[in-house]
Amino acid sequence: MAIKNQEKTVKRTFWGAALFYILIAFEFFYMASPFAIYFYSVYRPALNFFNQSSAWGWLISFFMPHVAQTSSTIINLHNVVGAVLATAGFLAFCIGACQVYYNKLTKKGAVTGGVYRYIRHPQYAAFIICSFGLMLMWPRYIVLMMFNTMLFAYYLLARVEEKECEAKFGESYINYKNQTGMFFPLRISFLEKLKPAPKSSIAKFFMLLILYICVQAAGIGIARGLDNLSLDNLYTHYSGNTAFISMNKIEADKLKGIKEMVTTDEEVKGILEAAGNIETTKYLNYVMPAEWFVPEIPMNGINGSVGHRHSSNYDTNNYKVIFNKVEVRGNQDVTGKDLIRNVARREPIVEVWVNVEEGSITKIMGMPERIMYDNIPVAIY
Repeated sequence: MAIKNQEKTVKRTFWGAALFYILIAFEFFYMASPFAIYFYSVYRPALNFFNQSSAWGWLISFFMPHVAQTSSTIINLHNVVGAVLATAGFLAFCIGACQVYYNKLTKKGAVTGGVYRYIRHPQYAAFIICSFGLMLMWPRYIVLMMFNTMLFAYYLLARVEEKECEAKFGESYINYKNQTGMFFPLRISFLEKLKPAPKSSIAKFFMLLILYICVQAAGIGIARGLDNLSLDNLYTHYSGNTAFISMNKIEADKLKGIKEMVTTDEEVKGILEAAGNIETTKYLNYVMPAEWFVPEIPMNGINGSVGHRHSSNYDTNNYKVIFNKVEVRGNQDVTGKDLIRNVARREPIVEVWVNVEEGSITKIMGMPERIMYDNIPVAIY
């Protein structure tokens, strides 16, 4: 009875973790769907809770850019690599599922052929690959932590299922188990020796807990390194309490020139002064080609655009700058990349279009009344 209760607990924990992971890892799908407003009506309070906290705000922050290009090839490829892994993992899962259900329908017993000849749990391995890809595509710290949690849940559930198969198929399954790896074609003795910790075994429970903490700490450490690498390789210009981020690749002198052009214009200065003290207010300003549209950034639409619009074939002379007055988590006095990292709230002020070749401002626009993701904590860069 105790073992069955333990198995039920493991399965419930797995499905609970899986559901939570799906909710947060598929956020970018919800954002692009017509149901985004309904999703965020539920999700937003939790996001805001973390976003306003200087201690916990990092959990919902991104450790790699969502849209902005960087000078790092490794960072720029994370979306492509993530999409490939997510697709490959999903297809591999479907192949494994077909084998399982074919054997069930034909009553051939345990599946030991095909991919199962090398891996005992190819569907879980495929899910791990797919989940890792999704994490790369939507790299919030909390998604990373839930991915790590899912790894442990997959392992514990796999152990439970193997006990059930041993009881059902006997010696034949035990022989099969001794000849194959759990998640990888090669057997890893360390993983094979780990066992799910029953409630009566305090030592095993704490061993698993310590291992879990170590994996989370290592994952967060690696993510923090990628976070610093991303911020160091963004196309940015910092000036006092202001950060300018370019969404596209741009020369440092060109970005500085655009900054000088918009901040010295008298009309723009008047608009900024009306919004607050320029000397003390912190700003996060986005720079991009005039024809680009990024819905996560509070900005005016272009010809009814609702999704991303950032063609690689753009006019290199016409740019726009979206000025945002920002609040920092915990009212910290931060500058530079720490300003970007700790933004809690953005208030769009003005959108300024410039012609770099002519050195002139071509358009000054107020901000629309309705912003698509108005202060929902989505990707900052």
